[in-house]
Amino acid sequence: MDSALKKTSSRINVFLRTQDRVTSMVIDRAAIILRAKKPAVDWINQTAPIPDIDPLSLPEVNSDSQLYLVPDDVDTEELATIWAYTNADVLLQDFLSGWHQDESLWPKTLDTDLFKQWFAVEYHSLIIDTVDAPINKADF
Repeated sequence: MDSALKKTSSRINVFLRTQDRVTSMVIDRAAIILRAKKPAVDWINQTAPIPDIDPLSLPEVNSDSQLYLVPDDVDTEELATIWAYTNADVLLQDFLSGWHQDESLWPKTLDTDLFKQWFAVEYHSLIIDTVDAPINKADF
Protein backbone atom coordinates (compact mmCIF):
# COMPACT_ATOMS: atom_id res chain seq x y z
CA MET A 1 0.00 0.00 0.00
CA ASP A 2 1.47 3.40 -0.96
CA SER A 3 2.05 6.03 1.74
CA ALA A 4 -0.78 8.36 0.65
CA LEU A 5 -3.28 5.52 0.76
CA LYS A 6 -1.95 4.37 4.15
CA LYS A 7 -2.33 7.89 5.52
CA THR A 8 -5.88 8.14 4.18
CA SER A 9 -6.70 4.65 5.41
CA SER A 10 -5.49 5.47 8.92
CA ARG A 11 -7.72 8.57 8.96
CA ILE A 12 -10.69 6.49 7.90
CA ASN A 13 -9.96 3.88 10.55
CA VAL A 14 -9.85 6.56 13.26
CA PHE A 15 -13.31 7.76 12.24
CA LEU A 16 -14.71 4.23 12.10
CA ARG A 17 -13.30 3.35 15.51
CA THR A 18 -14.95 6.40 17.05
CA GLN A 19 -18.27 5.96 15.27
CA ASP A 20 -20.13 6.00 18.62
CA ARG A 21 -19.10 9.67 18.98
CA VAL A 22 -20.53 10.81 15.65
CA THR A 23 -23.44 12.72 17.17
CA SER A 24 -21.04 14.76 19.28
CA MET A 25 -19.27 15.87 16.09
CA VAL A 26 -22.35 17.44 14.48
CA ILE A 27 -21.62 21.12 13.98
CA ASP A 28 -24.15 23.89 14.33
CA ARG A 29 -24.38 24.82 10.67
CA ALA A 30 -26.26 23.75 7.59
CA ALA A 31 -24.71 23.91 4.13
CA ILE A 32 -25.57 24.83 0.60
CA ILE A 33 -23.83 23.92 -2.60
CA LEU A 34 -24.47 25.94 -5.71
CA ARG A 35 -24.79 23.71 -8.76
CA ALA A 36 -24.15 25.61 -11.97
CA LYS A 37 -26.72 25.48 -14.72
CA LYS A 38 -26.02 25.73 -18.45
CA PRO A 39 -26.03 29.58 -18.64
CA ALA A 40 -23.21 29.76 -16.05
CA VAL A 41 -21.17 27.20 -17.97
CA ASP A 42 -21.85 29.07 -21.22
CA TRP A 43 -20.47 32.25 -19.60
CA ILE A 44 -17.35 30.40 -18.42
CA ASN A 45 -16.74 29.04 -21.91
CA GLN A 46 -17.42 32.38 -23.63
CA THR A 47 -14.96 34.21 -21.38
CA ALA A 48 -12.26 31.53 -21.28
CA PRO A 49 -8.93 33.29 -20.68
CA ILE A 50 -6.97 30.65 -22.57
CA PRO A 51 -7.73 30.49 -26.29
CA ASP A 52 -8.28 27.14 -28.03
CA ILE A 53 -9.18 25.16 -24.91
CA ASP A 54 -11.96 22.62 -25.04
CA PRO A 55 -15.20 23.99 -23.61
CA LEU A 56 -16.02 22.84 -20.10
CA SER A 57 -19.08 20.69 -19.61
CA LEU A 58 -21.74 21.09 -16.95
CA PRO A 59 -20.50 18.01 -15.04
CA GLU A 60 -16.91 19.32 -15.14
CA VAL A 61 -17.92 22.69 -13.68
CA ASN A 62 -20.02 21.00 -10.98
CA SER A 63 -17.47 18.32 -10.11
CA ASP A 64 -15.92 20.36 -7.29
CA SER A 65 -18.40 23.04 -6.26
CA GLN A 66 -17.88 25.26 -3.26
CA LEU A 67 -19.82 24.42 -0.15
CA TYR A 68 -21.11 27.31 1.94
CA LEU A 69 -21.82 26.85 5.64
CA VAL A 70 -24.96 28.72 6.61
CA PRO A 71 -26.63 29.36 9.98
CA ASP A 72 -28.26 26.27 11.47
CA ASP A 73 -31.62 28.05 11.63
CA VAL A 74 -31.61 27.74 7.84
CA ASP A 75 -33.20 24.37 8.43
CA THR A 76 -35.25 23.63 5.33
CA GLU A 77 -34.59 23.58 1.62
CA GLU A 78 -36.96 26.54 1.23
CA LEU A 79 -35.06 28.62 3.82
CA ALA A 80 -31.75 27.64 2.20
CA THR A 81 -33.02 28.90 -1.14
CA ILE A 82 -34.26 32.15 0.46
CA TRP A 83 -30.85 32.56 2.16
CA ALA A 84 -29.10 32.05 -1.20
CA TYR A 85 -31.41 34.52 -3.00
CA THR A 86 -30.88 37.09 -0.23
CA ASN A 87 -27.11 36.72 -0.70
CA ALA A 88 -27.23 36.27 -4.48
CA ASP A 89 -24.96 39.21 -5.32
CA VAL A 90 -22.18 38.05 -2.96
CA LEU A 91 -22.48 34.41 -4.07
CA LEU A 92 -22.36 35.47 -7.72
CA GLN A 93 -19.27 37.61 -7.05
CA ASP A 94 -17.59 34.66 -5.34
CA PHE A 95 -18.36 32.36 -8.27
CA LEU A 96 -17.33 34.87 -10.92
CA SER A 97 -14.06 35.79 -9.20
CA GLY A 98 -13.23 32.10 -9.00
CA TRP A 99 -13.25 31.99 -12.78
CA HIS A 100 -12.15 35.52 -13.75
CA GLN A 101 -10.61 38.31 -11.71
CA ASP A 102 -11.31 40.79 -14.53
CA GLU A 103 -14.68 42.23 -13.51
CA SER A 104 -15.20 43.71 -16.99
CA LEU A 105 -15.92 40.13 -18.12
CA TRP A 106 -18.65 39.70 -15.50
CA PRO A 107 -22.34 40.21 -16.23
CA LYS A 108 -23.33 43.82 -15.62
CA THR A 109 -26.17 42.99 -13.22
CA LEU A 110 -25.61 40.56 -10.37
CA ASP A 111 -29.08 39.97 -9.01
CA THR A 112 -31.49 37.25 -7.95
CA ASP A 113 -32.79 36.80 -11.50
CA LEU A 114 -29.30 35.99 -12.80
CA PHE A 115 -28.68 33.76 -9.78
CA LYS A 116 -31.84 31.76 -10.51
CA GLN A 117 -30.80 31.34 -14.15
CA TRP A 118 -27.27 30.24 -13.25
CA PHE A 119 -27.64 28.05 -10.14
CA ALA A 120 -29.61 25.36 -8.41
CA VAL A 121 -29.30 25.42 -4.62
CA GLU A 122 -28.49 22.09 -2.99
CA TYR A 123 -29.25 22.00 0.74
CA HIS A 124 -27.63 19.83 3.44
CA SER A 125 -28.93 19.98 7.01
CA LEU A 126 -26.48 17.72 8.82
CA ILE A 127 -22.79 18.60 8.92
CA ILE A 128 -20.50 16.17 10.71
CA ASP A 129 -16.91 17.04 11.48
CA THR A 130 -14.88 13.82 11.46
CA VAL A 131 -11.59 15.52 12.36
CA ASP A 132 -10.60 15.79 15.99
CA ALA A 133 -8.91 19.17 15.61
CA PRO A 134 -9.96 22.83 15.55
CA ILE A 135 -11.22 24.31 12.31
CA ASN A 136 -8.85 27.00 11.06
CA LYS A 137 -10.30 29.87 9.06
CA ALA A 138 -8.27 31.52 6.31
CA ASP A 139 -8.94 34.81 4.53
CA PHE A 140 -8.50 34.70 0.78
